[in-house]
Amino acid sequence: MKSYLKYIIVIFFALFSFYYTDKVIELSNYNDTILTSINDYASLKDTKCREGMINSDGIILGLSGINVDKNKSYSNMKGIGFKEELVEYKKEECILNKDNNLDKYIVSGNKYKNNVSLVINVINGKYYGKMISLNENINLLVNVNMIENLENKNNLLFKGNKEEFKIFRKSVDNFYCVKVDNDVIDFCKKYKVNSIKPINSIEKDLLLNVKKVLENGTIIFIDENSYNLNELGSTINYIKSRGYNIVNINQLLDWFYVDVNDIISL
Repeated sequence: MKSYLKYIIVIFFALFSFYYTDKVIELSNYNDTILTSINDYASLKDTKCREGMINSDGIILGLSGINVDKNKSYSNMKGIGFKEELVEYKKEECILNKDNNLDKYIVSGNKYKNNVSLVINVINGKYYGKMISLNENINLLVNVNMIENLENKNNLLFKGNKEEFKIFRKSVDNFYCVKVDNDVIDFCKKYKVNSIKPINSIEKDLLLNVKKVLENGTIIFIDENSYNLNELGSTINYIKSRGYNIVNINQLLDWFYVDVNDIISL
């Protein structure tokens, strides 16, 4: 009887072993299929960094790449199967970026996306309120004296001297310095704040001058006055009609900025 039971047990474990081995092989092949699908997907979707450049004025930023994170994607799909919505991405940094070039002025965003930024250079405070009401992504270039008058401290750029900068940075978390009357790089870079040099500053005849300089990545500085206020609405409409997006300065100069939806739609 005992021998008979041993025989039954041996047969049972043998059958279970064969079944288990088949399932392991089946699962292994299934997971290999997932990995193959991920690799195929990555070969279609991965994009390399498109580097910017340095010219005599300063830096024109590039655009980071974005690649499928195969390990995380595989972990998400293991035992489920390949699903595009479970794909995860990682960004590929450019060699030339704003973080390692704090000692150089930025003059433009990347030339690969059809984005531009408008910056109102606040002078007397009479018109900027109406000007920024025309588009939510318009930025303000202000000195430290303007801070108390602003309810919204987003999309701000700083102009002024070293002592004013120290006060400004206590009130505003994320901003850029701008060279207006004096160099600002030396004291701004100390606190890891990037600086911008305006190469497209418009005092009047706004629409006419915007037509001359409009291209991908352009930062357009607009003096705060009644002339420009009167033309700003039609200028915004013109910019949009030419296929450009008006974005805030942080988005324009974010060298990491790649919309994953752009990748998925490729």
